[in-house]
Amino acid sequence: MCQFCHQHGEGKKWYLKAEHYSRELLADGERRRYITDFIRDIGGGNPFEIERKLQSALRAPAWLRRLGCSFHERRYRRDHFGQVVPLEDLEKVLELSNSIVRMPCLCRRNTTGARDAHYCFGLSIDPGRMPDIRQAFEDTFHPGPDSLLFDRLTKEEALDLHRGFEHEGLVHTIWTFKSPFIGAVCNCDRSDCLAMVGLRYDFRLFFRAEFVAQITEESCIGCRACLSLCQFGAIGFSTVRKKTFIDPLKCYGCGICRSACEGEAIRLAPRVNHPFAGNLW
Repeated sequence: MCQFCHQHGEGKKWYLKAEHYSRELLADGERRRYITDFIRDIGGGNPFEIERKLQSALRAPAWLRRLGCSFHERRYRRDHFGQVVPLEDLEKVLELSNSIVRMPCLCRRNTTGARDAHYCFGLSIDPGRMPDIRQAFEDTFHPGPDSLLFDRLTKEEALDLHRGFEHEGLVHTIWTFKSPFIGAVCNCDRSDCLAMVGLRYDFRLFFRAEFVAQITEESCIGCRACLSLCQFGAIGFSTVRKKTFIDPLKCYGCGICRSACEGEAIRLAPRVNHPFAGNLW
């Protein structure tokens, strides 16, 4: 299991513990200040600054770069870190949340300038009822009089939206604000999401899922539809067998590839049981 499962989950999936979504954690003054500062810093930041820093790090020796990444990753695990979750676990997460509010994406505001990319969901964080957090969003997005920044949803409505995101190839991730409080679900891609951009430079801001995808070769019809959805480059195609295959060393276990599989040949298996990927997080 991932580090947070051992550290915060008592050996079980840490994101399935109800206390990690509690209003008591959100009431902490330091955590609330961190959230409001985070909204302004990420949403209103220079769209090229983060990647420019990562690119400049490439000029350093490999050993020094690994040391720097390790240092910053430890800091982020304390403050703001994530994990990939497949749809079936996301459904359980939504059941634990006190509220579900669809919000504009801070990453995409940073990287593309988009103000209406509503791919993020507050879990227990309801900006419409929290003046400090609402103000931070308004300062960042400058909404017009007819703009809808926040949309309160039922669990079923949120789940339907996430099913649609899967067909777009978006990866579901959960995020802490001062770990272990879980405050958001995001839907990420390698193009515009800052945490995914970090992966290009081996800088990791989220754990892999508790699963790894596997293909039943007899059921694979060789359509290759799954290849276009994989954000991690984990799926390949055998020209001899006319079948796709999954590289377990690259797979993050998001399960998005399943939504494109016409032969229903892809399943998720527990990562801890995999002989090669069991310790890759």
